[in-house]
Amino acid sequence: MRRVPSLLVSCMLLGATAASAQAAPSPAAPASTPEATPAPAASPTPLCLASLPDEDSVAALLWERSPEFASARARVASARSDVVRAGLLPNPELELGANTLPLGSTNPPGLNRWTEVPNYGVGLSEQLELGKRGPRKDAARAALASTALEVQALLRARTYDLLERTAEVATAEVRVAELEKLAADAARLTELQRARAQHGETAGLDADRAALEEAQLQGQLAEENNHLTEALLTCSRTVGLACTPFGGLEAASQFLTTRLARTLAPVDVQQRPDLRSLEAQQLSAKSALTLARRRWIPDPTLRVGYLRDQFVISGNQRDSLGINLTIPLPFFDHGQADALAASATAEAAERARAQLTAQAGRDLTALTTQRQSVETRRERVRTQTLPQAANLVQRLEAAVKAGGASMLDLLFARRTYGQLVLDAADLDLAAFRLSVSMERVRGAGPKPPGELAEHF
Repeated sequence: MRRVPSLLVSCMLLGATAASAQAAPSPAAPASTPEATPAPAASPTPLCLASLPDEDSVAALLWERSPEFASARARVASARSDVVRAGLLPNPELELGANTLPLGSTNPPGLNRWTEVPNYGVGLSEQLELGKRGPRKDAARAALASTALEVQALLRARTYDLLERTAEVATAEVRVAELEKLAADAARLTELQRARAQHGETAGLDADRAALEEAQLQGQLAEENNHLTEALLTCSRTVGLACTPFGGLEAASQFLTTRLARTLAPVDVQQRPDLRSLEAQQLSAKSALTLARRRWIPDPTLRVGYLRDQFVISGNQRDSLGINLTIPLPFFDHGQADALAASATAEAAERARAQLTAQAGRDLTALTTQRQSVETRRERVRTQTLPQAANLVQRLEAAVKAGGASMLDLLFARRTYGQLVLDAADLDLAAFRLSVSMERVRGAGPKPPGELAEHF
């Protein structure tokens, strides 16, 4: 089984620190005794999203750690056992017999009923399959390829699921960081409005409005923290490891922008594992159809036997060989039911493959249009709106320090800039999801594990 490479230096350091803390004895602890309870095994190293590996390594990690693929391995092993079984010859049959056992007096009288009358035989029978082992093996091999490709399609889907969950964590961290700034500014604005209201510079209604806006931002911040916790929990369930957040605004933003900056190379949609699995399923059904149609050909059974006859007084041959050939007559059941089932399976696989291919073309067209629209908005926000808002905040900060503007104007400008940052984070997440959706439709994806690749 392929080993998953080391994920992150920080995660390794975290695991090593935890392990050393468990291994190091406490200064006040007594020396261990033979009756001491052994220490529990260290938990697996968590997945640090700040240094998420490439798609191939993510797929290898999922294949190694995700509980979902434990049963997938069993499915592949079962299909592999069918291939082995299809290549085996039918078991021969051994026949032992004792005949002419006398009842009553012997004829002629006076013969030993055990040594002079009975005959004893031994025979070996073997069924000879005609024109069936080849199609049966072809069907089993194609079924194994279909199962392996189906598991690879699931692994590919879970890899993209994990990338989307990671993008949700990154977006939540960006939003939490910005909402914390907005909440802090809202608290300052509330204090400022209350102070102005006490001095009669403004109405108390402005202070109440500021307090309500602060409470609203605090609620948004709590909701976004819950969203971050849920995204981390979903990530952990997907990969089978504890997922740790990026831990910083810069790392979270870099993950989103780096992924979106990639150029999608043209890949044939027909290379998608699920479509290839349907193709292999169709081939398996066609081989099964050939096998069903060849049920018309009877499979004879050849028997070779040896007979030891002790009734030689009657003129029988003491030692003899016998060769028999039994031929079944497939008059009633000649594979017509199996042929119907195989034909239906092949037709369904072909129809599903054609429909999914056509749907992939429509999806690519729609997703390309959506992504272009989102990218246009992202470009406008990133290159025009956000720089203008940031420049305004800088100018107001300088004006406040010089006494040329009020703190109230600066706080309002910061709030506008923060809302734009939140909108930009949502646009990044939307563009990320569209990018992943396009890769799901196309034939791209991580490399399959060696356990799967050897079967297709």
